[in-house]
Amino acid sequence: MGRQRVGSGLLLPDPERRSLPQGRGGLRHLPARWQYACRARGRRHRGCRLRHPDRAERIAHTCRQLLFRQRWRDDGRQSAAHRVREAQRVRARGGDHVALRVGSACPGGACVGWGLKWAPQCALLVLAVARPLAAQLPEADEAFRRGDYRAARAGYERVLAGDSLNVRALYRLAILDSWDGKLARALARFARLRRLEPKDEDIQVSQAQVLAWTGDTRSSEALYDSVLARSPRRADALAGRARAVAWSGDLNRAEHLWRAALEQFPDDPELLIGLAQTLYWEGQPTLAEAYAARARAVAPGDRTARELQRLVRAALRPEARTTVDGAGDSDDNAFVAQEGSLITPLGGDLRGALHAGWRHATRLASEGTSYGGGGYIIAPLGKGAVVRAGLGVRRLVPDVGAARTPVTAQLGLGIRPARYAAASLGYSRTAFDETALLIERGFVIDAVDLSFDVSPSPDWSVSGGGGGAWISDGNRRYSAVAAVLARVLPGLQVGPFARILGYRTNPSNGYFAPDRFSVIEARLVYALQRSRWGVRLDGGVGTQQVFEGAPHQTEWHVGAALSRGWGANNEIAVVGSITNSAGATSTAGVRSEEFRYRALGLRFTQGL
Repeated sequence: MGRQRVGSGLLLPDPERRSLPQGRGGLRHLPARWQYACRARGRRHRGCRLRHPDRAERIAHTCRQLLFRQRWRDDGRQSAAHRVREAQRVRARGGDHVALRVGSACPGGACVGWGLKWAPQCALLVLAVARPLAAQLPEADEAFRRGDYRAARAGYERVLAGDSLNVRALYRLAILDSWDGKLARALARFARLRRLEPKDEDIQVSQAQVLAWTGDTRSSEALYDSVLARSPRRADALAGRARAVAWSGDLNRAEHLWRAALEQFPDDPELLIGLAQTLYWEGQPTLAEAYAARARAVAPGDRTARELQRLVRAALRPEARTTVDGAGDSDDNAFVAQEGSLITPLGGDLRGALHAGWRHATRLASEGTSYGGGGYIIAPLGKGAVVRAGLGVRRLVPDVGAARTPVTAQLGLGIRPARYAAASLGYSRTAFDETALLIERGFVIDAVDLSFDVSPSPDWSVSGGGGGAWISDGNRRYSAVAAVLARVLPGLQVGPFARILGYRTNPSNGYFAPDRFSVIEARLVYALQRSRWGVRLDGGVGTQQVFEGAPHQTEWHVGAALSRGWGANNEIAVVGSITNSAGATSTAGVRSEEFRYRALGLRFTQGL
């Protein structure tokens, strides 16, 4: 529809609207016939007043014009549906306006024009409010650009308070919500944005990224595909699709997608970083390090590329680890132990480790010592799978009786089917040397264990495992454990924990061997990380049953850890715990609610 100007600066988009220029003087340019009609109505109906605009219409146009609407229904009032349609038409024509409606307070609603008497004053008032509102969006954008996200969020919220359909403010708030971990709120904003701008590819790409963060990789990939169908050379969509596929667990397909995207954009740092991460997850740190170095060369200031390169290089460097532990229980069993290992690359992606350890256990007047060493290798199999195999020996030296030297072994397979999922299956042969009495008996345990850990979303995780063991005295043991943790506050997780184990018989050979032991516990875990310092607190309370048919007892535990890290993978930590759980140790003795088991340890890791 055509536009025409009446007087100086008076814009008439169509016959149903009148737009007044800024200031009182613009009223002089209204058509005389309209002024006369309004004055006539005003004389006949003195009870008329101005009606405030709808919330969605209290927005300042960039030209600071005051928009009057001239269409009225037969009863002098507009329907709600008509007001919504008019607001949508205004925005479609190039921006939002400060709308001032002329309504009726009289019975019958025939009087509408008396309010024009105060139109200049209303125009000045509305424009005075509109001017700062129009400046809030640029101010919020500037705060966002300089990294002051708190001020940016406040600015965008003020913009939305005046215009709930402002696309830019909604988009930036959705981004800020996703960065703050408020993924559900971010997705709600993106859904609203998709209704306002259904063809905006930037909104679709950002929404797909947040969907991937929530673990909905299938929907994320589908959204990326819809963007790439229209813009096949969009690099961020290519990177997002490959990342979503990698997070879903299909690392082989993700690697092919990264490489195909790099053929189109060989120097894109995001694509180089993504391929390096995928190769690292596939167990190929050497090749991953090459692509991480290329990403650093293309984008020297990119923090993600720098962190990834440090991580991959740390995985390729030799690493020394040592642990020192001490524990004791209320039955006078105690031990002190130290273990150390050196892990080093053997060429390509093959890594090897040497380990050695020593343990001294006491109980009243008896004591015993065990020590030994061995080695193992770790080899990647591709597609997120690794295998571990090793051999060793352990010397058991009691204070009374002959010493023994059993052979130890380990064989395991670990897989990572998805970014936040892992599973392992392993066999081990170890000396049963937890107490002085067990060192004297010289028992050996052959065990098979299966474990898994799944985190479908950042807010909760599931872990569990189970297995069987065969003791050299002819006894057998089964065990299972499961835990669920859900985040309720930043750093705070709560959830149930359950464990069960049992032995075929109780031969009274110096170890805890109930026909069934079970525990159900409500667990709480709090973790805090500040710079290089970390604190972890965990505790729980529940019920336990020692032996089938025995009465239930109250069970509890408390643990704490304090750590300090430096470099890429260097860390020192102090850990401690106390519990009355009957299954905390394998020592023999009567288990009751008065039983106590205390442990204290030191962990040290140093990259070489």
